[in-house]
Amino acid sequence: MRNLRVFLISVFGLLVSSGAAAGAQANGGDWIKSYSIGGKASLTVSTGDASLDVHSCGCREVRIRVDWRDRKASDFTTNEFQSGDHVNFELKEKPRLGLHIVSGHWREPEVTVETPSALDLEGRTADGSLHVAGISGAVQLHTSDGSVDVSDVSGSLRLTASDGSIHIHNVNGTLDSHSSDGSAEIEGRFTAFQVHTSDGRLDMKLDEGTQLNAASRIEVSDGHLTVRLPKTLSADLDVQTGDGGIKCDLPLTMDGYDSGRNSGHNLRGRLNSGGVPLTIHAGDGGVTIAAL
Repeated sequence: MRNLRVFLISVFGLLVSSGAAAGAQANGGDWIKSYSIGGKASLTVSTGDASLDVHSCGCREVRIRVDWRDRKASDFTTNEFQSGDHVNFELKEKPRLGLHIVSGHWREPEVTVETPSALDLEGRTADGSLHVAGISGAVQLHTSDGSVDVSDVSGSLRLTASDGSIHIHNVNGTLDSHSSDGSAEIEGRFTAFQVHTSDGRLDMKLDEGTQLNAASRIEVSDGHLTVRLPKTLSADLDVQTGDGGIKCDLPLTMDGYDSGRNSGHNLRGRLNSGGVPLTIHAGDGGVTIAAL
C-alpha cells in the first residue's frame, strides 16, 4: 500500500508539472528546454514552416527555444526526446479544418538552438529560413523553401535546398550542395566538394590554403558561374559551357580548347603542377575563373 501511495504521488506530480508547462505555452510563453550533454552531441531537428537557427554557445548542453511570434502554441505539437548525447526535436503544425483567412504579415514561429561547438547535426525546414553557425562535425541540412545561411562550420556539410538563396561562409572540410532555384554564394577552405544549382547565379570562392584531395565539381544548369581560386591551387582543370563564354584569369598549362557554335566551349589545362580533377560546368550561362 505504501508503494502504491508513492507511485500515485509521483504520477500526480508529473501530471501537475506537465500541465504547468502546457499552460505556459497556451498563455503565449516561449517553449524552452535544456538537455545536458556528456560526450559529443548530436541533434536531429525538424521545424516544418518555422525558421531554424542553430549556433554554438560554448556550453555542455543543448538549449531549445520556440518563439511563437504571431502564432499560438496550441496550433502546434512538439515531439522531443534525449537518448544519451543525442537530442531529437520536432515542431509540427496541427491539421486545420475549414477556411482560414489571414490578413497582413503573418510571422511563423522561430526555433533557436544553442549547442556545444562539437556537434553532428541533421536539420530540416519545410518553409522557413535556416541558419547554422559555429559548429564542427557532420552537418546535414534540408530546406524546401527558404534562405540558407551557414557560417564558421568545419567537418562535412551536405545541403539540399529547393527554393531560396544560399550563403555559405568560412566552411572548412567537404561540401555537397544541391540547390534548385535561387542564387548561391559559397566560400571556404575545402578538401573536396560537389556543388550544383539548377537555376540561379553561383559565386564560389576557394580560400587560400585550399588543397583538394578528391575529384571536385561545380555545376550550374542555368545561370552565370564565377569561381575565384587561389594562385597556389594545383588541379587538373576541365571547364565546359553549353551556351556561354569562358574567361580565365589564371595561368594554365593548356591541354586543349574546343569551341563550336553548336557544342559550346571546353577548356582543359593544369593549374600549377596539376593533380586532382576539378570540373566546372555551366549549361546555360558563362564561366568566369578569377584569381584571389
